[in-house]
Amino acid sequence: MIINTAAMLAGTATNPFNNGFFQGHSSMPLEAATACMGVFGEGAFSGYPGNLLVESSTGVSYNAHGINERKFLLPALWSPHSGFCSPPL
Repeated sequence: MIINTAAMLAGTATNPFNNGFFQGHSSMPLEAATACMGVFGEGAFSGYPGNLLVESSTGVSYNAHGINERKFLLPALWSPHSGFCSPPL
């Protein structure tokens, strides 16, 4: 649920009127989060989400810290400056 919310917020912030930042053809645009599907860390490729941090007590992967020591797995966003998907860390 957090991943979906983060992707929607990123799309809304970068393309609020559906005519702003996107990649590809305007009839089927890839927005900031959808351009980086499956990318969560550095070194990601098809079938491998990238290098992620691992919670030692549970073995769960994460890439962002929240309030009260909560850990989240957030998607990478397309960076127009670098031309690559940029993970939160």
